[in-house]
Amino acid sequence: MAEPSAASRTKARSASLLGADLKPAQRARYLRIIEAAKELASEGGYDAVQMRAVAERSGVALGTVYRYFPSKNHLLVVAMVLLFEDLSNRFGDTDIPGDSAHERIMSVLHGYIGRLESDHNLYDALVRAAMFADASSSAELDRLGAIITGMYARAAGVEVVSEQLLNAVHVIADVWMSNLVSWAAGRATADQVMAHMDSVVRLVFDRLEKLQAIG
Repeated sequence: MAEPSAASRTKARSASLLGADLKPAQRARYLRIIEAAKELASEGGYDAVQMRAVAERSGVALGTVYRYFPSKNHLLVVAMVLLFEDLSNRFGDTDIPGDSAHERIMSVLHGYIGRLESDHNLYDALVRAAMFADASSSAELDRLGAIITGMYARAAGVEVVSEQLLNAVHVIADVWMSNLVSWAAGRATADQVMAHMDSVVRLVFDRLEKLQAIG
């Protein structure tokens, strides 16, 4: 029997990360755990999410909670991935407003920041979990980065993603995550985050346009 390709192994690993390969009953428990963690975070922030409280709220045995999620941070990171994946899918199904890559990416960012501000406790907890997560969450954080990068690439309106464009959106995604940390820590308001991102996106795409003109 032929060995599975690297791409198929990656796809399988990606599915298992978010419980997509679980049986229906297991998947239902998995999602109840995530919803319970989100509810607790929304009510009391990062510190309110304790694994025993998650087990009680979800009606799932504590041992089962730990079997799916080895730590609180891992659980919250998965919740963050699912939320951003949903947001990305919503943007993917609509025409993003804007006459330029800069304007379209800023439209996406306004959508993101609006979502964050709608439930500050929840998203503060998710960002903190991403900050504190250890190596056990590296695959999930990679997936989160890929979701955000992919959203920016689509917003840029380019069908064929060049290496230069990919580098550009990587820079924007990295700066965005850094700004989320400042927002969660209370060092920056949503308006300050958006003002900073506007400058960064403009500078990155001005530079990209110059490189493309030279090339």
